[in-house]
Amino acid sequence: MSRSYSSGGSNGREGIASADSSSLLDAERFVREGPQKRFIEPRLLFLIKKGPSYGYVLQERIGQLPFPGPVPDSAAVYRALRDLEKRGLVRSQWESGEAGPAKRVYYITEAGEERLELWVTALKERIGMLRRFIAMCEKIK
Repeated sequence: MSRSYSSGGSNGREGIASADSSSLLDAERFVREGPQKRFIEPRLLFLIKKGPSYGYVLQERIGQLPFPGPVPDSAAVYRALRDLEKRGLVRSQWESGEAGPAKRVYYITEAGEERLELWVTALKERIGMLRRFIAMCEKIK
């Protein structure tokens, strides 16, 4: 399986990209360093894959997932949702409920599911690397 990872261009975002991206990072660097945006992308893709949802609920649930660092604030979550939609990883539509205003509901796309699988692969590689390092440290006690 061939993977490519993108620095995301001039905005400084780092993450996994399609092979046709103009700015690619090597997979080893991504596995070593990880994304710089608190793992917002894989968390949102995971939550939306579990079931369509809207921003407020996603914001509430993102902090329940086991990732290091602070919980992303609502502005970061909504920026990430707009970015995911712009890149075709999720789609949204306005839906009216029985009570209250219409809500924008997010759905994962096939490209979003593929991207989530790439995240899982990259995270597994990173875990393996960390386990090897821990084993090395334990040998020199």
